[in-house]
Amino acid sequence: MLNLMRNALSFLVFFICISAVSLSQEAGSGQSDPQHPSSNTASTGTDTVSPDSASVHSGKSPLGAVLRSAILPGLGQFYNEAYWKVPVVLGLTGFLIYGVVTEHATYTDYRDQYDASITTDVPSGNLRLKLFREFYRDRRDTYAWWLLIAYLFQIADAFVDAHLYSFDIGDVDALQLLPAANGLRLQLRF
Repeated sequence: MLNLMRNALSFLVFFICISAVSLSQEAGSGQSDPQHPSSNTASTGTDTVSPDSASVHSGKSPLGAVLRSAILPGLGQFYNEAYWKVPVVLGLTGFLIYGVVTEHATYTDYRDQYDASITTDVPSGNLRLKLFREFYRDRRDTYAWWLLIAYLFQIADAFVDAHLYSFDIGDVDALQLLPAANGLRLQLRF
């Protein structure tokens, strides 16, 4: 289990480092870009300021969202102003943590009972207690896996939400459910 957590933490650090490198490459190197006139530099070497340069940086920082979500689950969603996701993330995380804690407590109870049942007369101990011990250990580990998956998923969700923060979705009524002669039909307008 410790080895698994170490691998998961290594993956998370790797993911954050790759995100930071890719974001630093997007920021530009100070050279002019013929397709984007707002990125041209003057002959003195100083950056020129254009009216559309403020709109380029109006989005949210994906790295900031990832770091906030890594520190506290749901904080990245709050940062991205996806407020309805915050109670979902916190509720799921709280449920899974509760599951890990209660299953671990039950596991340790049955582990101690099984260890106490091992005597010189019965060297294998009470096999029913051993079965319960293994059952609750497996359930605890399953909750821990789901907690790790939910944690990584909410970090990825915050990352994607930050990238798509300033994305214009256009007309919201493009997909409609309309009555038809034999039931309902789905209409998609482009």
